[in-house]
Amino acid sequence: MRKIYVLGALLAMSLTNAQQTLPFVDSFSYPAGNLHQTSPWSVLGTASATDQILLDGSKVTFEAGGTDAQVTVTSQTTGTVYYAFDLTITGALAAVIDANGGYLAGFTQNATTFGGTLWIKKDPADATNTKFAFGTEVRTATGTATSFTPYSYDLGTTYKVLVGYTFNTGGASDDSSKLWINPTVNDEASPLITDTHTGADLTSIVSFFLRQDSATETPAVAIDNLKISTTFNDVMLSAEKFDNIAGLRVSPNPATTELNILSDSFAAKTVEMYDVLGKVALKATVTSQPLNISGLAKGVYVAKITEEGRVATRKVVVE
Repeated sequence: MRKIYVLGALLAMSLTNAQQTLPFVDSFSYPAGNLHQTSPWSVLGTASATDQILLDGSKVTFEAGGTDAQVTVTSQTTGTVYYAFDLTITGALAAVIDANGGYLAGFTQNATTFGGTLWIKKDPADATNTKFAFGTEVRTATGTATSFTPYSYDLGTTYKVLVGYTFNTGGASDDSSKLWINPTVNDEASPLITDTHTGADLTSIVSFFLRQDSATETPAVAIDNLKISTTFNDVMLSAEKFDNIAGLRVSPNPATTELNILSDSFAAKTVEMYDVLGKVALKATVTSQPLNISGLAKGVYVAKITEEGRVATRKVVVE
């Protein structure tokens, strides 16, 4: 799998985190390592010395307690913001005994205020420890107000999970969180769950996070194909939407002074070269002429290429 994600400009949620413009897509095909140490991700809260959200080249895996990771996005304050990913519970649920369940993903307003969270709760009546429910909560506290599905989901099965947080305008505690499991493009109006209850609404969404809570709340999970957007259809479409420039060819790679960027079309292409910190190191428009990269320092870059509204990314090594 290729790492495909839409890179945004570097803005200031913090001094080190690069905010991503939406839609954002990540298939987690980074080198093996810790997610919170891999750009554009960063730590949320305090890092653990031992328990990390792990990358294996194609997905992320984690369980029990440990370091949480976030990707910051341009601030959202209106409408509905969605996230979706493929999720598999990979380990037995025997230890996941918290009566309220636990949450493992969601949106943040800041480092301690969350919303649109995704919850997992084991079926207490299932002696095989393989059945669980999904849940969502508009604003996260102890989980006592979380809305859950029936216990109809199975260990080892991959589910497409989609959550939408809606900023409503009627008051300060009327926002909602909706949950879909394995939805189709026609299911926007029919979520499995709509959660809303009293309490302060989020004033903004500034990041998406993955969370390791504790051994009694967080089972062993694998997550892949993350999408975050402001429209239901965007998160329902595959990552290929963002890699669909027909016949795109980028060469040579590694490169030194010039980069040829060609496709089946002769249309103009906007090229943005991002360094490992998420900063735009070069931006130019090309058609058939080579892109001059002689001013770039040696290193690894991500080239975001836009042609007639279509977007693709390629990793480029400059020597």
